[in-house]
Amino acid sequence: MTSSFSITPIERNIVRCQHTGEFTPQTIQSLASFMLDYRGKLLIDLSGTTGEECARHIKNFRPMMPTAAIFGAPIDPTILEVPDSYYTHEVRHFDTEEEALEWLRNQ
Repeated sequence: MTSSFSITPIERNIVRCQHTGEFTPQTIQSLASFMLDYRGKLLIDLSGTTGEECARHIKNFRPMMPTAAIFGAPIDPTILEVPDSYYTHEVRHFDTEEEALEWLRNQ
């Protein structure tokens, strides 16, 4: 089974999660488990995909995401919104990897 994402350490307390293929129920469950357990910062790389392709998954994962910066494909900013009743970490979208990393380093 191939995973639809890869996790790669970038620097202390920041890892890259990169979309790499089709989402299956198993990989969605694996990614949800990772997000619930991970306590660092997340750089979400959507390069090589379209924002629409990942939008539904980002919206579903949003309440459980750690502090995260998304880049690599345009996305509708409304998918990052969550109801006030959730305790959530900040998640933002950036045009470039450099902007995303700079923001994460300052969080």
